[in-house]
Amino acid sequence: MKLAALTHPAAKARIDAGCVALLPVGATEAHGPHLPLDTDVRIAEEMCRRALATLGERLGLEGVVLPSIAYSVTEYAGPFTGTIGVPAEAAKAYLTAVLIGAAAQGFRAVCLVNAHLEPAHRFVLRDAASAAREVAACPVVIADPCDRRWVSRLTPEFQSGKCHAGQYETSLLLAADAPIERSAMAELPEVDIDLVGAMKAGLKTFPEMGAASAYFGRPADATAEEGHRSYAILAEIVSLVLQEALPSSTEAS
Repeated sequence: MKLAALTHPAAKARIDAGCVALLPVGATEAHGPHLPLDTDVRIAEEMCRRALATLGERLGLEGVVLPSIAYSVTEYAGPFTGTIGVPAEAAKAYLTAVLIGAAAQGFRAVCLVNAHLEPAHRFVLRDAASAAREVAACPVVIADPCDRRWVSRLTPEFQSGKCHAGQYETSLLLAADAPIERSAMAELPEVDIDLVGAMKAGLKTFPEMGAASAYFGRPADATAEEGHRSYAILAEIVSLVLQEALPSSTEAS
């Protein structure tokens, strides 16, 4: 259920009935020679779509999906054509304003659903949510698979830190029936580089890290089945974050 597809009376009816808002957050950046530039946005949107069913089953909550955030900090993929990044302060200011505006609508909670894993972007999410909470009349929370407590639930490649446009993300796009250059995917060799380790070492771009084609890991091993399993976990993460924010929902269910 997309908020932007509703008329304003229909939106009011859903909000008055006590629904929550899910805000997909991604980026527009290179994801190898096989995945689209909006990979992160597509993953976040699919997380939201699948989470809506989980919210109903687990918490008895209705929800709507807000229009996606498609631009943020994208320094590591910056050298590649099609990557459109914005400065952290601009991203924070915009996202803060969106969160405050959404919270003012009367939702029971607003949940950022993140699929862009760049550390500077994740700081933007944290800071924007914190700023919004100072004035918001409802909980503002973040469902981010990179949070330490969630990482161990996801695939070995995700846990290894070699997951940008690799098996993990490619599987998610296969499960979402997204446009993929499958012939290119099948021929890609493994890029065995520790992305997180390279970031900690101070390397600033994917080419500096040795990822000349803007991917890490093993995209050729991706399957839709793995993607469906990962989405089930990601949807549960969204549900758990909202359950923590709205404990009364658990009691009601």
